[in-house]
Amino acid sequence: EPQLFMTTIMDDIESKVQNASLNDGNRKAQRRKTHTGSFTQPSTHPGDKSHSNKSVPSLSSCRKYIRHYIDSLQLPPGFFAAVMKSYESIDSRKWLIENSASMNIQDAHAMMVGFKLEYIASVEFFGSGYVTRWQEFSQTFDFHVKMSARCWIPTEFWLVNDSGEGADSQRFSVACGSKKDLGEEREMAYKIINSATLEEKRNPLASQLRRIEKRIAKNALELTTNNKHIVLMLCTDGDELGRKGSAAQDFVDSVVALSKLPVKIIVRLYTDDDRIIDFFNRLDSKLTDIEVLDDYFGEAMEVYLHNPWLTYGLGLHRLREAGLTSDFVGELDERCFSIEDIHRFCEEFFTGGEVDLPHPNNWDAFISSLATILSNEKQQWNPIMRRQTAWIDIKKLEKMFGRRKRHSMSNTSFQYSGAGVGRRESLSSEASGGDSNRDDVTLEQVIQRWSHQPPDYKKLNSMQDLLVNMPMLFPPTNTTVESHEYFGKWKSLSREAFTGEGEELNSLLKRAARRSKLFLHPDKLPKDMTKSQTLLFQTIWDVVQEQEMKTLR
Repeated sequence: EPQLFMTTIMDDIESKVQNASLNDGNRKAQRRKTHTGSFTQPSTHPGDKSHSNKSVPSLSSCRKYIRHYIDSLQLPPGFFAAVMKSYESIDSRKWLIENSASMNIQDAHAMMVGFKLEYIASVEFFGSGYVTRWQEFSQTFDFHVKMSARCWIPTEFWLVNDSGEGADSQRFSVACGSKKDLGEEREMAYKIINSATLEEKRNPLASQLRRIEKRIAKNALELTTNNKHIVLMLCTDGDELGRKGSAAQDFVDSVVALSKLPVKIIVRLYTDDDRIIDFFNRLDSKLTDIEVLDDYFGEAMEVYLHNPWLTYGLGLHRLREAGLTSDFVGELDERCFSIEDIHRFCEEFFTGGEVDLPHPNNWDAFISSLATILSNEKQQWNPIMRRQTAWIDIKKLEKMFGRRKRHSMSNTSFQYSGAGVGRRESLSSEASGGDSNRDDVTLEQVIQRWSHQPPDYKKLNSMQDLLVNMPMLFPPTNTTVESHEYFGKWKSLSREAFTGEGEELNSLLKRAARRSKLFLHPDKLPKDMTKSQTLLFQTIWDVVQEQEMKTLR
């Protein structure tokens, strides 16, 4: 019943989003062009060239501190240009913080971080057990309050529920006044969060979002004219949104209304509840200017499942939380990057566009230059492998692209398939007895070639093969079933994400299997499925369930 309820709500978004999406492309283009004025006090930011108020830090001072943060987070110096571009496009930030009773639930993940980032571990790894969701949030809050003050990022914080201590304890700010106020603002911010009483059972997210929307709407024209936007950070466990009632629908309506304004929404989730994660991920897929982030360890797994060539460093995660990365970087946890995408990422991340990185069409030159760049960068803590590794795994790049690129240097449009090179064709060929053009191939045969191992097709394929090869069952590759837009919602996984062993492999498979079940769940499927489509999804569901019981329980 809850699954069906959530599906109905998400389906209802379609009509609301159509109008909201009309200006998405223009707003994104504006964000890429280039910080004038804080949200609460316009024209108090050093990015406003016409502003000479000495009560705020100079732009050069802010640039110095942002460089300091990039260095302390061990991010490549070349990334500074992209970060500054995002910084200068932000007018201000607004955090909406859930302080309801559910944030007291003890199932969250706090980090233990080495002084020089030489290790980053979840506290439960050391036997300390889980922390409360509020404790995990507090760790995030602590970092970003410091960064807001030092880099002068005007930020207003709203608690969802009234703490009973007056308006100043429900709404407070950092870097929205003058330099001399920073110490007092930080002290007040920490005091409010550390003394928060999490007793309210209700969580009126929607009503607070509507208030924020009205305030931003007053300055929307000025923001758009100046190519600026607001970053809205929503810190929540979404607990109330997973229950039957009007809260989820009201929340969706509020987010859709905000999406029509020059606002980038970042949802920082403090829950492992599959219903809530799926709710926000599906909302993310409907709207352009929204990004959903998990805790550092969970987000690292999401990135790795699509792009295992990258070490997801803590610094990269913190800047994504801050709204200081491009929309392109935000796609790392959404899809498998093509080699063209990887080249673009490396230029943005390492060179800042100041040094030309050889194009992968000249594969050996590209790899050689990348190796030289990596030799000058510090290794990063890899939360998947639990050891330090280079930012980029060149060996994985070689496996994913190298051989193909060397044999087809002229093919500039080649994109890596998460299902593996050649396998997509072989499955179709096997099902048709070697002739992929035969019309007598049945859906049952295609499914069997996906689910079981040749030659007798009696033993199930491994979980990783089932998950990685799943797109081969969908149109247009599979011609035995009709097309449907729902097939396009599946996010392909990289085969190279599952080359590890032991706990590393098991954890990745569990997360990937959990995601696949959210996609395949009978209550999530559209109601207009044909008989063949229904049979396909039901069979995939049964096979994945069976293999999960055998290998992951």
